[in-house]
Amino acid sequence: SSARQDPVMKQVRYAQYGSKDKCKTIYLVAPRHPDNFWSMQGTADVLGAQTLMPNGALATLMALTPEGVNVRYALADENTGSINYDFACDLVVVTGGTLHAERIRQICKKFKQQTTPVALGGTYASIEHDRCKGVADYLFIGEAEYTWPEFLREWSAGNPRPVYQQHGYIDLHDSPPPDWSLIRVEDYVNIPIQTSRGCPNQCDFCDVIQYVGRRYRTKSIDQVLHELQNAHDKGARTVFFSDDNFLGNKRYTMQLLKAVIDWNVQQSRPLSFSTQITVQVADDNELLKMFADARFSVLFLGVETVRRASLAEVHKSQNVDKDLFERIRNISRFGIVPFIGLIVGFDNDDETVFADLEDFLIATDSPIAGISLLNAPRHTILYKRLQDEGRLTEQNFSGEWQLHTNIVPAQMSRQTLVTLYRQLFRKIYLPDHFEDRFFNWLSNVEYFSEIYVNKKADPRQLLFGVRIFKYFIFQATPEMRTFFFTMLKRTWQLNPKLMKRFFTVITQYNHFYTFVQLKMV
Repeated sequence: SSARQDPVMKQVRYAQYGSKDKCKTIYLVAPRHPDNFWSMQGTADVLGAQTLMPNGALATLMALTPEGVNVRYALADENTGSINYDFACDLVVVTGGTLHAERIRQICKKFKQQTTPVALGGTYASIEHDRCKGVADYLFIGEAEYTWPEFLREWSAGNPRPVYQQHGYIDLHDSPPPDWSLIRVEDYVNIPIQTSRGCPNQCDFCDVIQYVGRRYRTKSIDQVLHELQNAHDKGARTVFFSDDNFLGNKRYTMQLLKAVIDWNVQQSRPLSFSTQITVQVADDNELLKMFADARFSVLFLGVETVRRASLAEVHKSQNVDKDLFERIRNISRFGIVPFIGLIVGFDNDDETVFADLEDFLIATDSPIAGISLLNAPRHTILYKRLQDEGRLTEQNFSGEWQLHTNIVPAQMSRQTLVTLYRQLFRKIYLPDHFEDRFFNWLSNVEYFSEIYVNKKADPRQLLFGVRIFKYFIFQATPEMRTFFFTMLKRTWQLNPKLMKRFFTVITQYNHFYTFVQLKMV
């Protein structure tokens, strides 16, 4: 957004580890996110933030610095400013996912031209390590909790190796709390906290298990509470639990939620939460009540599709067994907004699937949904199958918003798929369509957690409120401004207890509406 300040102009902040004597400087770089639907840039803009979340991997690397190594870190997050390619340092460290692939390669190339040594790690480097040879001087494959300290010791002693690979998976009890000392919390909407890694499910289109494995591993409850306290002390107001599936082990999740509730109730400024989770969360009312009592406002649900044949086709069996409609409505009863993730382009999808998905969102009163075109990332079962069938195009899918897929659909042309997809996405965010779903959602809420009612108003939350009003009065289009105040008034009349949810949803709606109107033409 235009309000971004350039950190090159600001004074550089350092985090010092070890002594300043014979100290080396490491420049940590987070690449900018592609301009796609999931960036949530429109939400950040309303709240006066620069971007959605800081990079948790880089903050964890800092915390992994071993005793006896003298380094100081500086940070460049391209989502809040720009990179200084002339920065005086001994090493540049770049991380990111497969969606950052193109940008990562550009950044590494530019630093190598400056003859600054570069280390590359993260999901992209790990999953695509065969394509990353030569991109950086030091390549990290897999989780870095054990390899990063090992590298720092060898690098400080002058004998680093070109490749550091984690064989097997780390024990998450060895993963330290991230060091957030270099971020400005005001730049971000959420602070991420990861409680687990690994996913026991076997969805054909997912490449996550290549990196984190199938065995579900968790941090201790105390570790998570420690990280929550750190985020709170830093000034965070909302935390995103960045697990791939927050319900990988129900017993653990319930123990964790109980501890989070006990902790949150004691805070003068309690935190709010969101996460991504499987729809099975809806099968247990006691569990949903705990989510509400812990102050979860949004749950992202990978619903994917309403067609059982499509779910079976990609082995997403966990979504097939129960009434999906009732599951979504049950989550809403507890005052939690279900953020529905949908995918189109499965082999069982014909042109009628778009109407089915629209009907589903209306029937479940789901105000918020993200729809993706099915893509087949390399190293997935889906990729292998479609390659064998000769149904892959050679486009380099890097996560940019290009309204395209690398798959040749089975039951319609790619052009038809993209056109109908775009139509549906635009339609569900038309003001009338959205308004109906939101107020139906609102009238379904039955449970209100009373445990935070006597908390004092939080100055930072009030500031967010002021920013939201300022945005809709001065920056939004006249139509959007009118829509905002109409919705606000109607929410207040229907249920003043849910004003907080209204603000959560309307800031997200601003992103979706702006995105589909401007970017999906």
